[in-house]
Amino acid sequence: MNLLGTRYQDSVSTLDESLRSEGRAKEWATADWLFILSFILIAVVYLLQTAGPLRLINDGIDYLLQASSALDGHGFKVHGAHSMRPPGYPALIYCLAKVGLGNTWAIVALNCVALGVGCFASYAILRSSFKFSRITSQLLVLLTLLSFVVVRNITFPLSDVCFFGVSALCLLGILRSENASARVRLVRLVLLAPLLVFCIELRTIGIVLVPGYLWAAVGGKTGAGKGFAYCRRHRLITILVLAVAVAVGIDVFVHSRYLRFNLPTFEHRGMARSIFANIRDHSAEWGEMFINVPMSRLPGFMELPVRILGVFAILMAGLGIWIRRKSSDSLMLYVLGTAAIVFVYPWFDTRLWLPVVPFLMAYVLLGVEHVVPKRIFRPAAFAYCSLFCVIGAIALAYSTRLTFAGPRFPELFGDGRLRPTYRYAQGGATATDLKDVNEDALYLLRRYDSRRYRQTGPREK
Repeated sequence: MNLLGTRYQDSVSTLDESLRSEGRAKEWATADWLFILSFILIAVVYLLQTAGPLRLINDGIDYLLQASSALDGHGFKVHGAHSMRPPGYPALIYCLAKVGLGNTWAIVALNCVALGVGCFASYAILRSSFKFSRITSQLLVLLTLLSFVVVRNITFPLSDVCFFGVSALCLLGILRSENASARVRLVRLVLLAPLLVFCIELRTIGIVLVPGYLWAAVGGKTGAGKGFAYCRRHRLITILVLAVAVAVGIDVFVHSRYLRFNLPTFEHRGMARSIFANIRDHSAEWGEMFINVPMSRLPGFMELPVRILGVFAILMAGLGIWIRRKSSDSLMLYVLGTAAIVFVYPWFDTRLWLPVVPFLMAYVLLGVEHVVPKRIFRPAAFAYCSLFCVIGAIALAYSTRLTFAGPRFPELFGDGRLRPTYRYAQGGATATDLKDVNEDALYLLRRYDSRRYRQTGPREK
């Protein structure tokens, strides 16, 4: 294992090594221009999505109902009750509406801005934490932009993309504080505290930023080493502090809305079935991310191969983390914390990994290049990245088709559960559709996309 660590120090990335020779200077310049043009083109296509209709899914309905309730003076609630989802994202929609931008295009534009911020911050993190070259870092950001997980969620009124942008920015600030002088570190962390709190209000999983924040507060690896020495000298105090921290953590966890929501599922499945279901679901999520195609678009016989690829990707990411164990930082704590929470989540939902997609790619890259011979790695990586980008471009093209689908949008969007609602909102519902109309979704379409769907009087939420 020491050999792996040494190899990581000697060569951060085989992709970087292949471009470092003086004779490849033109390749660097050409690659830079290709990335710049690609980013501009992708940004334009993403911004085109602001022209489309409001795309609703269950969580998005919840968030918009909270925002609507607050706008009507009833607080961030859903039908008069508090939601299990935090009010951070609804608060953003509330602010948009208060300045006259409570509509579909502004919601999607907000996601696009957050995605841009997240990508810039991720690029800086990849450069500073992994010591990747600008070419490798740009490539990973490009793959992130063309990941179907990002493409699919950019148009939804969900917190995931906004959380990616804000959390990546917060994480960058935390990383920059680790090795700063005590005074500079203190100032930076105090300034970052409100941003950290906002991350938690956007997505409860933002609490995984706290360990990294504390890691930076003690001075990173150097400060932690001194802290461990102090703890060994004062074991009794350390045990008492840890006992209190564990007790508080357990109390918060036991009384959390997320546990109350998911506990019936665990109880119904039992321990063995829950473990099996989690392995099945989360390996499929990683398989989807690895091949950049959702399982719903694949034939049934591909389920097992996709899960096997998912297990392979998880193992490679684990190997990448192990390789960097001696260079542990706030980023590693953030990724490990996210994985620890998502892996025990009892449902299949690939978008939960969206905020850490570029960092998972980086760890997988480190793992793969240490098990694949160099002579094979470069052509294989080129082929894989090319195919990944082509598939991502197709996904982005399909999303753009939905944006400009016009009256055909209800027939093309989603899994069909809201098709009757969209038809009714457009005035083209059949008698069969009427009994399947989702009243909440209809209300939100009329409130936030009134240009397309006929407006009615406000309904109290």
